[in-house]
Amino acid sequence: MVQYSVLIADGDPDYIQYLAGTLKANGFKTAGTSSGANALQLYKKENPGLVIADLDLAEMNGLDLLQALRNFNPRVKIILTTDSATKELITRAFRMGALDVLEKPIDIELLTNKIRETLSREDRALEGDLRMMSLSSIIQINCDERNQAQLILNHQGREGMIFFKEGEMVHAEFGGLIGEEAVYALLGWEKGTFQLKMGAEPRTRTITKPWSGVLLEGMRRIDESTAGWSADWEEDSELSPGEAQDDLAPRIIRSIRSIRDVSSAMICGKDGTVLAQENGAGENDILGRGMFVKEKSELIGGFLDAGGFERAALSGSGGRVYLQQRDDHLILLTLSNRSSAESVFENVEMIYKRYE
Repeated sequence: MVQYSVLIADGDPDYIQYLAGTLKANGFKTAGTSSGANALQLYKKENPGLVIADLDLAEMNGLDLLQALRNFNPRVKIILTTDSATKELITRAFRMGALDVLEKPIDIELLTNKIRETLSREDRALEGDLRMMSLSSIIQINCDERNQAQLILNHQGREGMIFFKEGEMVHAEFGGLIGEEAVYALLGWEKGTFQLKMGAEPRTRTITKPWSGVLLEGMRRIDESTAGWSADWEEDSELSPGEAQDDLAPRIIRSIRSIRDVSSAMICGKDGTVLAQENGAGENDILGRGMFVKEKSELIGGFLDAGGFERAALSGSGGRVYLQQRDDHLILLTLSNRSSAESVFENVEMIYKRYE
């Protein structure tokens, strides 16, 4: 029987001892360190089959270690662990080449099975959970990186797949659907698992529309079917000749509040006047935090010569604050920690287009 080797890098020596002992009991050879810099040297010396690295490391954090390992060996297999995994963190880690991001406390049986499967497999496949990383984010990453790959999605015994090549989605299938219609159906999955097989050759070409257009249409369909839209709102979007644009704010904010992961929503004018809000308990607190973030974002943008303020997201232990400047209005939202700011932006833009 092959004895696979695992390098553990974690800031907690007690956790290293516990995890190393558990993995040894399951037949793995292990080494451990609490230093990111030392983990890099151990990898170069020992060449383990897999690295399990926490984000909180001395001298070199988990993401920096991931980048250093990838520079040394582009085919390194590494799983990151963290006490708090956000969608932005997971997206960044996958872009950098992590196989998975696991949130502590970790299910040891799940971890050992994942390690064994990963090490026994010859191909380098990325795996994850759609609850932590949305399909739209996975699609964008693969198209931006111009990957050639096969994405396999599974949920409750159902399987779908999407193929990528040269910066585009080129083929998809799910049940009896193929092409764009299959992608639209799969975009509705909020739960499930995914596996990305790099280098896979597409079977055929059934998608010709640019990936961004497919995502936009898919999000529009999801909004209409699940995000709180009603048939009455379609008629509501037409303004009467004498109706002021600001009268539309309550309708827009009601739609924005229906976006998944949005816990409160507010639209205010340039002078800070609240035009509309939904679930706006603590209105002054939300407005104060929003104006503070906007001010600091404009300051940073000016320092970096990045142009005028458009949008920003700030994360804290209790949630996130999201701001977006649109025309002469400022949109202030509070989101869950695992929300995707990009997905929220896409949904907000789509809602505004409905009323333009």
